[in-house]
Parts: sequence; C-alpha cells; structure tokens
Amino acid sequence: MIPRAIAHRGYHKKYFENTKEAFIEASKMDFYGIETDIHLTKDLRWITHHNDDIVSGGKHYFIKDLTYEEIMKMPLDNDQGHENATVCPFENYLSICKASGKRPIIEIKNSPKWKYLKKLGKSVDKLIGLKNVTFIGFYPWPLGKLRLSFGRKVHLQHLIEEHTELLGYARFFKMGLDIRDKVLTEKMLKKFHKKKLEVNCWTVDDEETLRRLEAMGVDYITSNVFDQNA
Repeated sequence: MIPRAIAHRGYHKKYFENTKEAFIEASKMDFYGIETDIHLTKDLRWITHHNDDIVSGGKHYFIKDLTYEEIMKMPLDNDQGHENATVCPFENYLSICKASGKRPIIEIKNSPKWKYLKKLGKSVDKLIGLKNVTFIGFYPWPLGKLRLSFGRKVHLQHLIEEHTELLGYARFFKMGLDIRDKVLTEKMLKKFHKKKLEVNCWTVDDEETLRRLEAMGVDYITSNVFDQNA
C-alpha cells in the first residue's frame, strides 16, 4: 500500500514554512494533504505558525500577546531568502486547500479553552466541512473535547513523539495515530488497524524510511520531501 503523502508545513524548499507561498507550492504538487500549525492571537483569531513566538527584525514576540492586525504587519525573519514573508491567516490556508483539493491537516498548538475549540470547529465546518479536515495535536485534551463536541463527524489524530502511555487514550476516543517514524512498531500499527484507526508517520524525509513504512502498511506519511510520486 502506498501511504498518502502530507506536505509538512506546506512545501517550504523555497518559501518559509507555514506561509501562504509554502501552502501554494504544496497545492501544486501531488500531495494528499497540507499540514499546518495554528495558534490563537490576543484578540482570539487563528493564525498559521509553528512556534509560540514570531521572530521579526531580530526580536521575539509571543503570539498570545499580539493582535491579529499587529501580526499581519510583521515580516518574518527566515534563512531561506523569502522576502516579505508574513504569517498566513488560517482562513487563507483553508481556502488554498479547498481550491486545490488538498486535505487540511491542522495541528492545534497548546491547549485552548473548550469554547474556542467549539468556535474553531464551527468555523471550519462552515468554510470547508469538518468531514474534510483532520485535527492533530500533542495535547490530547483539545482533541478529546473536539470529539465530545462534534462526535464522529470530526477526524482526529493524536501526535506521539516518544511517550506512548497515551495510546490507550487515543484508541478510547477513536483517534488515529500521528507518530514519529522511529517510535512506531508493527504491534502498535496492528492494534490501531484492528480498531479501524489510521496511522500517520512523521517526518519522513529519507527513502529507506519511506519504503520501510510503506512495507509495514502505514496509511499516511508527513514529509518535507516526498509527495505521491515518490
């Protein structure tokens, strides 16, 4: 089985990760989905960015301390020569995915309050449809709250880097697994597949690992390199 390929933070060989330009590059390629990370601003709007802070002009600014408008005016420091790189509004990311037929893979950073998660779910449902996206996260509680709020309508994957004690939690809440490739075992994979839950591996950037996971039968790989033509 060929795993479905997901572009990690867009395709950022040329453009800074999680920017509009990186998402557009990924949208032109043969990816199944495009992954991003989202944070809430001070005035409670969602933006796409990996870290808790933004680096602009050599200074660090925490996203939670800035308004949406302030963030939109800030050029992002980067070492890729991406001039005028700026944060991409979450709605723009969803629009790019929708227009190109790519599945949004949305990593919820930190642990937002339940009411904000409900608003997020309703907003995504209105813009693209909950059944057409996947929410992922290291923190299990936001994912559990989304399951309780929206039932089986919402597709969830629990991120695992090394600590596997929450695997039972993921299975209980009917979440798929989004696991670092070095941690996944065939036993874990079989347990999740037995429950009809899918497994994604990240971040897969070398061919030997790709072929090993392909042979194991993983459902998805998240990559900076490989699309479906790999």
